[in-house]
Amino acid sequence: MKTTRIFDLTEKARIYHALAQMSSSFSSIIRYCADLEQAGALTPKAKNRFQAFTVEVQGELNLEILEHVERIEMEDWARGGKVREKWEKYLQSEPKQSSKKLSNTSHK
Repeated sequence: MKTTRIFDLTEKARIYHALAQMSSSFSSIIRYCADLEQAGALTPKAKNRFQAFTVEVQGELNLEILEHVERIEMEDWARGGKVREKWEKYLQSEPKQSSKKLSNTSHK
């Protein structure tokens, strides 16, 4: 018997949550660099450099993570589509007895 991978919504939720948390953290780093520049701890040039490094690392991480998530989403989309197609096929082949029962009971 062929085993199929179940929909693991917990795994996806954990990935999306971690990605959102990470994005928020990168945003904080950008703001902290600006704060440090205003406090005189970083020169404008250093602030710009560190902010650029931060954006670069965030972009690289996002690409890596999103490639993984895209594979998961495509697999789930394909599996979900197969289930929907089977259900539609079942509904199309199902006898129309329920409508006959309704019409018989309405005449009584």
